[in-house]
Amino acid sequence: MLLIEKVLMLRSSGIFSDTPETELIELAGVLEEIHLGPQVKLFSKGDVGDSMYIIFKGQVKIHDEEHTFAVLEENELLGELSILDTEPRSASATTLEDTLLLKLAQEPFYEILINNAEVLKGILKTLSRRLRQMDARFVATHLPTALDLL
Repeated sequence: MLLIEKVLMLRSSGIFSDTPETELIELAGVLEEIHLGPQVKLFSKGDVGDSMYIIFKGQVKIHDEEHTFAVLEENELLGELSILDTEPRSASATTLEDTLLLKLAQEPFYEILINNAEVLKGILKTLSRRLRQMDARFVATHLPTALDLL
């Protein structure tokens, strides 16, 4: 991929939309390209993580064994919790089709954060949105129905 393609992709993702161009160029320069075929496990639940991934092309299933939490597509992030800490992964990630990922390791990410609070704001917005989605799903599946009350 060309550097400009990476910059444009970063700009189009919500997490980096307010990041200055100079920071995007620096960030794009440290992204590692990873090409995977279908049904390849990117990481497993319990693996220690120190990086996040941005999906440039393809789909990735986030799951725990057979239970699917989400299917992520182009311009979406995965593993963003692991870039903030090095705790074990909370779920597994498996590609569903030919996929091109951009990997951002923890150390370069921290260096960019030092210079740009907008990146941190983007990460926090993404995490907040996902927590709200999980809360909504939990409430929808655990609220009693009228039949439950009879």
